[in-house]
Amino acid sequence: MAHISRVFHSLLLIFLIIAAVQQADAQDRRFKAGILFGLNASQITGDDLWGYNKAGLNLGFRINTVIKPRIDVSMDILYSQRGSQSAFSFNNGQLLNRYNLHYIEVPIIFHYKDWEIEVDKTSFYRMDFQAGLAYGRLFRARAVANPFEGREDLLNENDISWIIGAGYHASQHHSFHFRYTSSINLLFNDLEALNAKALRGFFLTLHYLYTF
Repeated sequence: MAHISRVFHSLLLIFLIIAAVQQADAQDRRFKAGILFGLNASQITGDDLWGYNKAGLNLGFRINTVIKPRIDVSMDILYSQRGSQSAFSFNNGQLLNRYNLHYIEVPIIFHYKDWEIEVDKTSFYRMDFQAGLAYGRLFRARAVANPFEGREDLLNENDISWIIGAGYHASQHHSFHFRYTSSINLLFNDLEALNAKALRGFFLTLHYLYTF
């Protein structure tokens, strides 16, 4: 946990430095920074549970680089609550078959922008289409009413995922984004250590992004 905290604070420092640079470089706006607020709806293949029943927070910071007028590359630094459960509920005290997984995620996303408009003599693109990869580090896990209860140490702490999505920009500063994320590697595959199926996570995310 201390290691994750140091990593998160280092990434936050990088974000603040780039945010300061982009303010100083505001004329061509090659670098941009933003804050993300969102929700996940997640599930896990192999847990014998069905549906995107596990709701969780997804929030953090974004650093964006303009490569060409229609192409950006962004890096996010996110706290993400993932997992699965047998029924939709916000009550964590309720005894449900569930996996509560807490990650620090760093997605690298390519954006292709379209539908250029002009508002108050300033042009921007309404839509962007997204694809990329993400690294996630599991720093806290809790399993309830399933074979992993008390054996959370068997879960893979490292996650590599692929991402697709799209965004709608209401203005230069306010936008909304929808993503689908699926893990490439397995959350669990040590079948000899525990009599359970291999697990793979995936989830949907809805974000609000404020860009400075």
